[in-house]
Amino acid sequence: MAGADEQSEPDRGRTGPTWLGESCPSWCAREHGEDDHPEDRFHQSEPSLFPAVAGSGDTVPLAASMQAVTLGVRIGRQVGEDRTWLLIESLEHRRPRTVLTHETARALLHHLADQLSLTDAEVP
Repeated sequence: MAGADEQSEPDRGRTGPTWLGESCPSWCAREHGEDDHPEDRFHQSEPSLFPAVAGSGDTVPLAASMQAVTLGVRIGRQVGEDRTWLLIESLEHRRPRTVLTHETARALLHHLADQLSLTDAEVP
């Protein structure tokens, strides 16, 4: 039987909260805490940040919603889940915000390149 100052075998070497029953992926930069709300129990990468002009697109004309923002792009995954997602969001505003599956984000790369190539000759 373990003494009061000894850890039981399953707890030996534990570096995270008791609810974290898995290792963090190599890209996880999130600090997990014992008191994290169940909805906040996810892995996430450090965001890639860049200045952008973006908008919600819910105006006519579409460009009327555009404003200077800092966009953050990061990946994440809920603890205990298999699906990894990619999040693109404004740091200053609630919108724009887009969450994509890993597979959809990969497909988006291809389609972005296709669409941008249509205007490459026009952009100074």
